[in-house]
Amino acid sequence: MEIERDPHGDEADRADYFIESVIDDHVKEAMRKCAEIPPGNPGSCDFCGEESGRLVAGACGFCRDRYKLP
Repeated sequence: MEIERDPHGDEADRADYFIESVIDDHVKEAMRKCAEIPPGNPGSCDFCGEESGRLVAGACGFCRDRYKLP
């Protein structure tokens, strides 16, 4: 939702607009990063054999960290 602002408002208005812009940029960046998270499937890890609620490319979170897998 876009909010129309008077670009010639007082200093407090400009500061509020700047803060909202920065927050909006950070939220958009977080949403972009979340969209890049690969989906996972439950099952048995190909590396350690343990059952996991979320496997990515056959590896559980512990093995992805341990072996520095993507």
